[in-house]
Amino acid sequence: MTETVFEPSQLTALVVDQNHYQRAISVENLRALGVARVFNAATHIEAWELLCKNNPSVVLVEWLDGGDGLDLVRRIRTSDDAPNRAVSLLMLTSRGGKTDVETARAAGVDGYLRKPITALAIHKRVRAVVTKPQPFIVTATYVGPCRRRRQQPDPQHAGPWRRLDDVSLNDTLSDDDIDTNTELARARVAALEAIARQLMPGDVRGARKMFKSAQELHDIAVQIDDPHLTFGTRELLRYLQAQGATDRLDPDVARTHIAALHQLAHLPATLNSERARVAQSLKRMVDKKLRQSASAA
Repeated sequence: MTETVFEPSQLTALVVDQNHYQRAISVENLRALGVARVFNAATHIEAWELLCKNNPSVVLVEWLDGGDGLDLVRRIRTSDDAPNRAVSLLMLTSRGGKTDVETARAAGVDGYLRKPITALAIHKRVRAVVTKPQPFIVTATYVGPCRRRRQQPDPQHAGPWRRLDDVSLNDTLSDDDIDTNTELARARVAALEAIARQLMPGDVRGARKMFKSAQELHDIAVQIDDPHLTFGTRELLRYLQAQGATDRLDPDVARTHIAALHQLAHLPATLNSERARVAQSLKRMVDKKLRQSASAA
């Protein structure tokens, strides 16, 4: 990984902490580090306004009881109004349990600072996230820095590969791999949704892109042994193949179908009957639309 030169004087920081005393300490530590401009906020409403106005390089946010800090992190990571969704985010907290750390990482933080926070700790964390930023990942279920610290594949790694380009659909999958591919299935549905939003009648390129993406989703659904998602995706492929990249391909039908695939990808396996009903409804819709097209021809 290429390391960026650390120049604190070029940075802008935002500290979000309800406790005035602790907020002041963090601000002073950042100034002592040489950070050029340091803003601070006691509430997340004020923090959002400062964030949008000043576009800081680093944000240090307190994790309050009730999860407010996590809500701000998620808003920054997912909102189209955020000036930089990939901004470096450090969580300030007195929580130190493994579950807490994993929860913060899942929300999209770059690092975790345990209170009481020292000048040395801030220096090390800020330097790390600025000079060695992780690739920014956007999927259906996670937005934030890549949570894998090793960037090159490790031949000794025995666990699942969690990037789209790591997955080999010809491999035998473990339970962990199945969990990973469930996430990939949801990400592929999200990709289909994005394609469908732009699809227009007669859009040859868009239709082919959607068909290819649906094929990838079908392969993943087969690998995770999800019969309902497999069936529903196969019905989408049947519709796309029958209509082709012509005016008969109705973007609204495709969007409705993909919305149902979104349901299938997110409904738990325990709701088997409901998932089966959704899948069968897709077949009925495709049958109806193809009959209508045949009658109109």
